[in-house]
This record gives sequence, C-alpha cells and structure tokens, in this order.
Amino acid sequence: MRPGSHAGSLPERHCMTPRRMTEAAPFTAEGSPRQKVRFHMTSDPQRRRPFRSRPSRRQLLTGALSGAGVLGAGFVTSSGTDILAEVGRNDHLRSVTVAFTSGTTREGVGAEAGLELQPDSRVMPGIEDPGPKQRQREFLDRCSSWLSRLPEQRRDLATSALLDLWVLTDSLPATVASWAQPWRYIWPRDAAFAAVALARVGLIDLAWNHLLHLQSLQSSDGSFAARFTPDSGEAPDARPSQFDALGLLLWGVSEVHASSTRAEGAAGGTVDLEAMAPMLRRSSARLLHRTERGTALPPVSSDYWEVSESQVTLGTAGPTLLGLQALVDLAEHTDGLWAHIDGGVEALGDSCAAYEATFARTFIANGLQRYPTSGGLDSAVAYLPAAGAGLGLDASTLDHVWDRLSQPAGGIKPGHGWIFDQTSWTPSTSLMGLGFARIGARVQAEGILDWLGEYRTQAGSFPEKVSAEGAALSVAPLSWTASNVIIGLDELHPR
Repeated sequence: MRPGSHAGSLPERHCMTPRRMTEAAPFTAEGSPRQKVRFHMTSDPQRRRPFRSRPSRRQLLTGALSGAGVLGAGFVTSSGTDILAEVGRNDHLRSVTVAFTSGTTREGVGAEAGLELQPDSRVMPGIEDPGPKQRQREFLDRCSSWLSRLPEQRRDLATSALLDLWVLTDSLPATVASWAQPWRYIWPRDAAFAAVALARVGLIDLAWNHLLHLQSLQSSDGSFAARFTPDSGEAPDARPSQFDALGLLLWGVSEVHASSTRAEGAAGGTVDLEAMAPMLRRSSARLLHRTERGTALPPVSSDYWEVSESQVTLGTAGPTLLGLQALVDLAEHTDGLWAHIDGGVEALGDSCAAYEATFARTFIANGLQRYPTSGGLDSAVAYLPAAGAGLGLDASTLDHVWDRLSQPAGGIKPGHGWIFDQTSWTPSTSLMGLGFARIGARVQAEGILDWLGEYRTQAGSFPEKVSAEGAALSVAPLSWTASNVIIGLDELHPR
C-alpha cells in the first residue's frame, strides 16, 4: 500500500508513469516569511491542530488584521455573481435545518420551530402523511451497518451528516446544495461528493441513479451547466459552464464504481460503468481536447468560489487532474469505451502523465497558489489529497495551508484572496479534513471533525459558515459539508 492508504480505502489515483518528487519554488503567503514547501510523505508524529472552541478578543483583533490582505492577480468580479453581491451585508442564519413540514413539502426551519423537532429527525412532528418519516427511517436503516462500524462517540456526528444529506436528497433526482432558493440547485461538483458519500454508506444504487441523472444533463459537447433545477433539469440562468464538473464527476464515477465492486464483485461494477458510457466518452473527449492531451492547463472557468475569473484557478486545474486520473482507473475495468480516442487506453495514460507534468511546472512549482503563479493559498489544494491524487502531498503541506487560512472561530476561509469577512467556511474546512483523513493524518482529521461537530446548529445541521464569534451563518444544512464528513469518517474507520 502507498503511504497514507489503508485496508478498505480506495487507492491513490495514478497515471501509467512513475511519479517524481516535486519541490515547489518559494512563495509568499501574505504577512508571512518566504517559505519553501517540499512535497513528500512523512512519518513524523502528527501534532494536534489548535481547534479553538471560542475566540478570545485578542484572537478576534489578530484575525481582523490578518484578514486585510490583497486579492491575488487575476481576481475579477462580475455583477452577475451571487456571492459577491452579499459582501458587506449583515449575514444571518436562514435556517437551523431543513425539515419536511407536510408529506410533500420541506422547508427551512427557524430556531423556534427547530425546538419541536425530535432528536435525529428532519421531519416535523404531527404530519399526517407518514411518507417522509418512513423514508427517513428506511434511509437510516440502510446506513445502519456503516454506522455500526464507527466509534460510538462519532455516531451522533455521522447521523447528523446522514440526515442532512437525506433531507437534501429525498425524492430528488440528485442532491441539491441546500434548500434556501439560491442554493436549491444541483451543482455537479456538490452532487459528485454526495454520490461518493452515498456509495460509501452502502447506498450504491442511489449513488448510481444520481450519476445517471447527471449524465442525462450533460451537453453533447461534454460540458455541464453551472447548476440545474432539480425538477426540470434545466439551467436556471445563463451562467457559463464550469469546467471542474468534468473532473469531479469522473472522480465520482470512479469512486462509486470502486464501492460497487467491493460490495458486489467486479461484474456488478462493470455493468454500471457500461451504463455510464455516454458520460465517459463525452467527458474524456472534452478533457483531452481542452487540455491538448495533457500538455496545457484547462480553459479559464469559474470554480467553487462562483466568481468570474481571467486566469485558470487551482479549483479548476486540480479537478481536471482528478478527472484524468479517474479515466485511467476506469479504463482498467472497461472494454470498448475508448475507441473514440486516437490511441485508445494508452493515450489516456499518456495524457494523464503529460498533465501531471503540466500541473507540476505551473501550480506545484509556484507553491499551489490559486492561480498558476499568484493569488495566494487556496483551500482547493485539499481536492488533491481528498481524492487520493498522490503527487506526494503530505500533512505538512496541508498544515501550512491550514495555518495561513485559519479564521478566528477555528475553521478556514476558502483562500488568501477571500478577504470579505472573517467567517470559517465549512465546505473548505471539511474538505481539508477529508484531505487529512485520506493521507492518514488522523490527528488533524479528527480535530476538524470535532470542530464541525461543535458548530452544528441547535437542530444538528452543518451551516455553510461560522462567524468570527462562533455563530452559525448563512444556510443549514449544506450537502457538500455533510458529504465530506461522511467520506472522511469512512476513511478514518474503514471496513
């Protein structure tokens, strides 16, 4: 086994050529001395990260000063982006959770109504229609074997994550990001993580159904809209497509296939891959074309920050690598799917190796910043270890990123250029926790899970953000955070 892997976990992604250790060039995190980051695995004892329960006044003042950085080069805003429209406004918690309030209606639940919820439930009491409560029970029953593998002290956290995922998935063709209207869409990136989480807990059929639905939404040229409405499957606006969807969905297919193979045997996994042939063919053709068979970075695109960009970001380039690595893995389990590629399976391996070299001489050589040579650190670096990408990334690399992006309440912000507030963002924080878990940095991963558990809402859901003072903000629950928690727990406590 490679360093950081364990029995029962998925192997690190790899192309068909050996990797070389890569030393990054010096880079500067704003307000810190120049440091050289070396990417290698280490066997040194891990130290516990300082996850603070409540920030002190001194910490708040320090955080205010450290947050006054500058935007990285290439950071361009757009009047059409939702996320920057909220900058400077007073934020608040829109709901402590989402719950069914009738047999067919789920709504955001406020603090007062949240007190009426039964423990471990996302169904309001007194509903005449037994459907939601029965489906919730069936969902948890199907997850019971997975839950029983976890230490007792982690089952409450795991149940919260499962219920958050359930209420944002139940009776829908794929998981939505959250339920408040601006979030009530299927983002391919969020849905990919949700599908992997569902497969990890044993709901493999549901995970495949979600991926098949996303396949039906893919354009003939292989692109995906930024987001889709769950009812009609249409894009709600004219946002440009987001290139990270390709890589993350291919990674999702590979992970779900691996879970399927472990659970049912290789034959069952192969049948499901054949059903995914349209997405595999379209996505592979687009990835190879837009990266010039791995010799170029992908096109400029918005990423998980949801802002317009003028340069390729780590949040797009990293998932592109994951997609190419996933194709190499999937090619080992399929026949006849790659005739559309000149050179077939061998060309996939060559293109993946070429892209690793491209990625190394741009992003890695310049310290894994948000842009190829600038922009400061970005939590998107966690995509790579979280997905088992290899590349020699170790705990010290993630420790360095965590320290530079840490916020007063104890989590992290999306990136150095994110200077809009001092909130901790749970998607970035939980993705970093998953990255630590997958490379075997157990102490750091457990500490992040502790923090996420502490800052759940009173109804037990994970909010999108936590203020500098430790208050839950924005929407709750958030499916991406819940998915990261589930996958991270599964990595820490494998079969």
